[in-house]
Amino acid sequence: MSDSLREVLDLTLFWEYRQILLKGLATSLGVFACAAVIALAAGLGVALLRVSRLRALRWAGTLHTEISRNSPDYIMIVWVHFVLPLLIGAVIGRRMEFNPFVSSVIALGYVYSGYFAETFRAGIEAVPRGHVEAGLAFGMSERRIMWRLILPQVVRRMLPESTNQFISMFKATSIVSLIAVPDLMYQVSMVTAQEMRPLPLYTGAALAYFVIVFGAASLLQLFSSRWRAKVFA
Repeated sequence: MSDSLREVLDLTLFWEYRQILLKGLATSLGVFACAAVIALAAGLGVALLRVSRLRALRWAGTLHTEISRNSPDYIMIVWVHFVLPLLIGAVIGRRMEFNPFVSSVIALGYVYSGYFAETFRAGIEAVPRGHVEAGLAFGMSERRIMWRLILPQVVRRMLPESTNQFISMFKATSIVSLIAVPDLMYQVSMVTAQEMRPLPLYTGAALAYFVIVFGAASLLQLFSSRWRAKVFA
């Protein structure tokens, strides 16, 4: 085995700095959790706009979806952190600065809200029209039909697709170090600058992402399969 390959596989250095790297991983998970909440809430709101009867609302929902889905994560993080505060500051007449963590959450939440909006919209449109008509026949309002009849079915239908989107979002947190968010990759780069041994550190980070993504995806898939089988049995 060559010396270079032996260095790649030797994760002793990664283990030595485990406390610092675990703090970075916790920050990555925090960014993911906050961005996921924003993406889900905004995605649902945009999906409701896209199925609205009003053309102006449908147009606004479509515009949001297309901009967010076609904006690279990398560029959006930089734009939100450096450009958006300037625009807000120009409007309110005072200097604005965003915390890097906040900028990352806003950027990733916005980008992935477009994907979740399409998932929600597809789920809403897949609900049989007869369910809505049955709700109307029982005197339910349109809002109550949405929350009691349609959305529960949408959530069950969107679980497989949303799992892939959550995975993509978590992997996207690896670039938030670009604006100095102290996540796992930021801590890896700091240790690398100190130790000058990048190969074992980046190998350890890759394995950490793999274990988390694979474990979470497996649990979500198991939960989704059992829930859907229980509900539709």
